[in-house]
Amino acid sequence: MADGSEGDESGQSELVNQEVGELDMSGQQFGSKDVFIEIPNQSSSVEGVLNLEPDPFMKWLPHCHNRGIPKPTYEPGLSTKVKYLMSNYVSNHRLSESNKSFVNQLAIPNSVQEALADPRWKAVMNEEIKSLQKNETWELVKCPPRKKSVGCRWIYTVKYKADGSIEQFKARLVAKGYTQTYGIDYTETFASIAKINTVRVLLSLAANLDWSLRQFDVKNVFLHGELSEEVYMDLPPGCMVSEKQCQKVCKLKKSLYGLKQSPRAWFGRFTKSMRAFGYRQSNSDHTLFLKKQHGKITAFIVYVDDMVVIGNDPEERKALQNYLSKEFEMKNLGPLKYFFGIEVSRSSEGIFLSQRKYALDLLQETGMSGCQPVNTPLEKGLKLCVEPNQVSTDKGRYQRLVERLMYLAHTRPDLAYAFSVSIEVYTDADWAGAVDDRRSTSGYFTFVSSNLVTWKSKKQNVVARSSAEAEFRGMTLRLCEALWLRLLLQDLGYLSRQPIQLFCDNKAACNIAHNPVQHDRTKHVEVDRFFIKEKLDDKIVELLKIRSEDQLADILTKTVSSQVFSKILDKLGMCDIYAPT
Repeated sequence: MADGSEGDESGQSELVNQEVGELDMSGQQFGSKDVFIEIPNQSSSVEGVLNLEPDPFMKWLPHCHNRGIPKPTYEPGLSTKVKYLMSNYVSNHRLSESNKSFVNQLAIPNSVQEALADPRWKAVMNEEIKSLQKNETWELVKCPPRKKSVGCRWIYTVKYKADGSIEQFKARLVAKGYTQTYGIDYTETFASIAKINTVRVLLSLAANLDWSLRQFDVKNVFLHGELSEEVYMDLPPGCMVSEKQCQKVCKLKKSLYGLKQSPRAWFGRFTKSMRAFGYRQSNSDHTLFLKKQHGKITAFIVYVDDMVVIGNDPEERKALQNYLSKEFEMKNLGPLKYFFGIEVSRSSEGIFLSQRKYALDLLQETGMSGCQPVNTPLEKGLKLCVEPNQVSTDKGRYQRLVERLMYLAHTRPDLAYAFSVSIEVYTDADWAGAVDDRRSTSGYFTFVSSNLVTWKSKKQNVVARSSAEAEFRGMTLRLCEALWLRLLLQDLGYLSRQPIQLFCDNKAACNIAHNPVQHDRTKHVEVDRFFIKEKLDDKIVELLKIRSEDQLADILTKTVSSQVFSKILDKLGMCDIYAPT
């Protein structure tokens, strides 16, 4: 029995060594063949617990680097007995077949094990590794003494075509930058990020002027940045390596996704290339690049590896596409459909923005997909305050939910068609509305050519002594946003000759702005008063008093009834394209 047992083990080992020999790295490479092991789906369910076991071949592989494969977890399914079914409130019957296909997303693998069980994901993982090798992103070396290597993991996404069909599966190797040490692995990290407000302004101009909206995608953007620091990284999870190279690490020669300095390295390289091609960087938003020639304009904004290109110069757009393809291996994704996590749809009625899938995913994540919908965000008359004897909650989970709700507030469904370029601001504030600290809440809506492009609701930093002071402080901050929009439009060549229209429903605040009267109750806001007065005298701003019932910003500063809420939504141009009939 002992001899037979040894023979089986020896045979198994010989087979394994043969396979490893075929997949060994040549020099500093992982080899020309696939570098990932096959993990068939051998899951079975016993009393609701998933038992996922890798391929037995993996157990006998003595030199297999399989770090990063997490243990399986149990996730109970949602109950099918739901009182308020989602289908009663959300319907797809108004959507075309292509849009239906687009909004029904695929499941993304949660682990390396799940990904390797699917040939499609395994193929793109091999493609990613080969792309990194071709780019000479790293070299395999022994980790120097007293040097610590950073970890890495796989991120999976699915990209779609304009008609909603699947374009490609994407697997990206990401470094665990949170394990880096400042001053050793990195120094400077700041990089400009595209502003969602700038994107909405560009969409507004595209709707008004009938400009084309195109989207480009740069492949492996962070791999183009050059690293000045010495960074070492673990081998990619799931990769097989030989015994000789099992103890080695990747010395990064170029930046990689996840590193703290990667965004800065990539954006610096990209900015340098675009300036060399004749584009000017906007002073209002450094991620916006402009080129004007022969009375035409081409503008684009870059967000990591995605770019939205607008303008009325098709020849320049083609030249830009060719240049980017040569410099960075760029791909033309066609008309804009998806950007910033926002679904974009264009028709003869205008441009529609939606985050339907994002909202539904958030409901499912929080277990509220079967909850009863409400007509307003907050019940009328409700005052938020700290409750005594309140049960403590998970702080991390609460912060994550607040963050996701704030991102959801970045979109609205409709950008209507208009003809003139103008800026209108509706500003409002309550007075001492916060029960705990008696601070006021101010809010505003900003329109460019009748299209809502920016909005905000925020508690003020100081306690206001009167309603006029609360309104006046809010008015000053809102004017700063409008002036930034004015500069942005000027960069785009569409500076409005009309003054910025600032709408306020507080008569006392309007009087303070118009009349240079010294008063004991307004001495402490003197700087704000002179700031607004200067803009009024220069005819840059026109301050208009409106009735309280015409103030659109009311829903950002106080709770209102469902009737008032619906009325304001109509005036904002918002509609529910998914509402069932």
